[in-house]
Amino acid sequence: MHRSAVKVLIALLIAFTGRPGYAESWQTLGPQPMGMGGSFVGVARGNLAQYWNPAGLAQENNISGIQIPVGGRVEFTSGLLKDAHNLSNIAAKYSALQDAQKNSQAIDADKMAAFLQGIVTLESLNKDGKGILVDVNAGFNLKLGRVVLAVNNYTSVGGRPFVDTKNIGLGQISGSGGVTFSGGGVDTAISASNQASSDKIESAINTIGFTGIESLICGSAGCLAAQNAAITNADAFANALVDQAEDGGLSVDQISQAAQIIADNSASAATLIGAALSSNPYTNNTSNLTLRGASFTELSLGYARPLVLPGLLVGVNLKAIQGNIGYAKFDVLKKETESSDVFSDFDQNAKKSMQPGIDLGVLYDLNKTFGFLPFRPRVGAVARNINRPKFDQPDLAKQNGEGDKYALESQVRMGVALNPLNFWTLAADMDITENKTQIPGFKSRMMGAGTEINVFNRPWLNIPLRVGLAKNVAESGSKVAYTGGVGFNFLHFIIDIGGSVSTSTEKFTDDKGKEKEVPANASVAAQFALLF
Repeated sequence: MHRSAVKVLIALLIAFTGRPGYAESWQTLGPQPMGMGGSFVGVARGNLAQYWNPAGLAQENNISGIQIPVGGRVEFTSGLLKDAHNLSNIAAKYSALQDAQKNSQAIDADKMAAFLQGIVTLESLNKDGKGILVDVNAGFNLKLGRVVLAVNNYTSVGGRPFVDTKNIGLGQISGSGGVTFSGGGVDTAISASNQASSDKIESAINTIGFTGIESLICGSAGCLAAQNAAITNADAFANALVDQAEDGGLSVDQISQAAQIIADNSASAATLIGAALSSNPYTNNTSNLTLRGASFTELSLGYARPLVLPGLLVGVNLKAIQGNIGYAKFDVLKKETESSDVFSDFDQNAKKSMQPGIDLGVLYDLNKTFGFLPFRPRVGAVARNINRPKFDQPDLAKQNGEGDKYALESQVRMGVALNPLNFWTLAADMDITENKTQIPGFKSRMMGAGTEINVFNRPWLNIPLRVGLAKNVAESGSKVAYTGGVGFNFLHFIIDIGGSVSTSTEKFTDDKGKEKEVPANASVAAQFALLF
């Protein structure tokens, strides 16, 4: 009998995990799992077992009732916040640079510094996995014995920058004369106090390549000399930039700061500027932020029962899923574009469709078969959306190569749970599938562990305390997140809260020049329940 039990469990787990793949990131529904490091597949008690492992609905002494969980999570990936803040800080200088290009004016050291810093930041934004993720979930779950009727929503939105590194030229375009140094207002005579800054800019221009600078501004080698006979080399051009800064009223310190920015960004900008042509002007730059999102509302019926052997439980969710797939793009360099426009476009471009879904779960209480084992060990596995439902994509998404259908891939997760004492639970979970997210190139495979200690632990009064750790093992740069939570159970009423915060932080400088830090990711959850 013992061997048969093991064979049945192994067969079920192989059925769940035999096909590797990619799926939506696993969302942490409920404050109890969140407080325990996102670990609940092996615990799977109460109404939320319907989501975490429907097999848990058949556990003994599993109380019925109503649960209403809500939660949310925000994550900044790969330094996005710092880059976005840098772009925001130099937006006004970019506007002045565009005016110079449209009105055939010269630029100064400060505008050149902003330009180099901007294109380097944009290039950084184009790295795989960089963006912002927002997850929101909420539900209403009614449990009667082994049956749960639930309506749950899982929404995930990701913002991913796209950077156009081709259209960065400052030359002529239709209706614009382009940046030009012609005319008597531009010379190469500078004050002695700014000579050190000019030397630093000259060194940076040599790093980029003087010919590359000429191609950037007017399209070919020698074109700067054609505009202004005095500008024939890096030294003269550096002086011209400083001269324009002096004429514009910049102080020695401001010019020095601009020179340092040019020097700091010259090496990174060299490749980009070397490929720039006057026929690819910066005013035609198509750098944008793409919003991808999916909101799934599931009407589900969950049921569980014992299977063959003592302690071996199986469960199933049958679901009707309404998928709302959203997609939007906006040009981050257009001054008239505001954040409200982005989300309005995102909502208008969303496409709704319905599909069925199936979840399967298994939970094995080993003590029921192996009575000598201490701490009541349980092991469980759940496979969500095993039929891989597919939803309609918005037309804009299809036009941008996202495909005709949005597939909700299967998710597979395993967990274990122990009870060293009747008031003390230990649990650990891990994703078996490596799951995709709404940010291309950023993957999710969560591993977590946590504990719950029940203070008082009486049927009419209890205060559960929870702590845990969680980590995304699919991303090498991911740091551990601390999780925690507390509840208050009195008679038939339960209120729970939980949250998590990453040990990794995102640094940025605020508008007052002060450096600040925020967690790279954080989440919060709450729940109200009425048991009967």
